[in-house]
Amino acid sequence: MQNITNYSHLTQGLWYRWRGYTVRWLLFGLVVNLFQPIVDNLDHLWVQKLNQGMAGLALGSVCAVLFTIAQNTLNRSRIKWKSWLLVFLTWLSAKVIFVTTIALSGGVASR
Repeated sequence: MQNITNYSHLTQGLWYRWRGYTVRWLLFGLVVNLFQPIVDNLDHLWVQKLNQGMAGLALGSVCAVLFTIAQNTLNRSRIKWKSWLLVFLTWLSAKVIFVTTIALSGGVASR
């Protein structure tokens, strides 16, 4: 009989499971941004959808980094409600970062 020891707790560093989190966050960002409506200039629909998709991938990338760091530092025991709280707080933080960056750069045109 073999003595199998689980050493997984030794390899759980700051970037543990980052690949899986990144794929999920990229898909989330892409889907959420692509389903936003286009209200101006329908002649350039596909250009606007491409811009929305790229913004979604950027949002997903930021969320993936923030969530991976938060999950691996604040929720090492993987408690389900803490994970969902971190998901919500990650999304909220990333949206605030993006909206603030756009507002400060003058990217939103006033009407």
